[in-house]
Amino acid sequence: IKSVGSVSDSTNLDGIRGVETYTIGGSTYVVAAAKSANKIMIYDISNPASPTSVGSLADVNGGGVRLEGPVELDIATIGGTPYAVVAAHNDDGIEIVDISDPTNPTSAAEDAMALGLSDDGPYDVAITTIGGSTYAVVTGYNADGIEIFDISDPTTPTSKAKLKDGTDTGACTAANGEKCLDGPVDVEIATIGGSTYAVVAGSIDDGIEIIDISTPASPSSVSVVVDNADRELDGANGIAITTIGSSTYAVVTGHNDDGISIIDISTPASPVYVSELEDGTDTGVCTAANGERCLDGPRDVEIETINGLIYAIVASHLDDAITIIDITNVSNPSIVASMYDSSTKELDQAKGVSIFTIGVSTYVVVGSTTDDGIEIIQIMDRQI
Repeated sequence: IKSVGSVSDSTNLDGIRGVETYTIGGSTYVVAAAKSANKIMIYDISNPASPTSVGSLADVNGGGVRLEGPVELDIATIGGTPYAVVAAHNDDGIEIVDISDPTNPTSAAEDAMALGLSDDGPYDVAITTIGGSTYAVVTGYNADGIEIFDISDPTTPTSKAKLKDGTDTGACTAANGEKCLDGPVDVEIATIGGSTYAVVAGSIDDGIEIIDISTPASPSSVSVVVDNADRELDGANGIAITTIGSSTYAVVTGHNDDGISIIDISTPASPVYVSELEDGTDTGVCTAANGERCLDGPRDVEIETINGLIYAIVASHLDDAITIIDITNVSNPSIVASMYDSSTKELDQAKGVSIFTIGVSTYVVVGSTTDDGIEIIQIMDRQI
């Protein structure tokens, strides 16, 4: 793998967190959420070696733009128009941004979360379509729950339902009836057997919650998977969903365990823990020479199929690095490559990852919080 381009901007990318890519008009763009700058930035990455800033949208206090402390986002096309739905962590809500003109992103609408606190702490967004309507599932970190918004009309988002953690005993189990929604961070969507599920990482509960959202107005908890001495789910943070063969898997990063877990969720009511991969000896620097894996403090994870093999790309903010893991054999995940920060790279506190392909080459764009920048890395060429 090799670094091909980067951007460092301590003003506009201050505290960058989530990144998402999209293509429009033959060009590829990345939308970056800059938490400390209270804005989103859009870069043209069609030439990965020369990313170019083209547009931005900033928070307006009391002015109808809810972008104070943006953390994560998701992108969806609704009615032929691409929109970014942004979780504004410090603004207690979401901002829906029309990004059809990357040079002029505009606010379509904003809405507050209503999970019961004045600062519900929106953290992540996952978008799905159910029965012809488009929904955004939003995690509320401070309020220990999720809220589902109907965004079919992006100018008029409507809250449909909420689901909260419940009694906090410190452990979420089927026996005590507690949900794994204490400190929810990442959320991803899986469609299994004709039903739609939200899979949520409960960072304080050290586990994942699987929620049936097939009826968006009435979400229901289906099952949980929690940490133990043999698992890597302490501080569960990032989630990515993939299908291998006929089975559906969730890959989950364990921030405090310095590792990843692979869980078979093909039967959502009875998920099966399959395998894990952990960091190993922690020397503070992960290199091929010292044999340390770049999995110290893993955050975001994304999955891509390349040349018939399936890879998880993990951003680890304590190792200031990304790691590429072959998960084709889910029982035996293996590290393929890694890249860590240096004076010429923007990987200090790498947190957000997004994957894109141009021509035959596959790239990842990484958002790095301390470096206030993005790094573009070419990870593999596809066989044609």
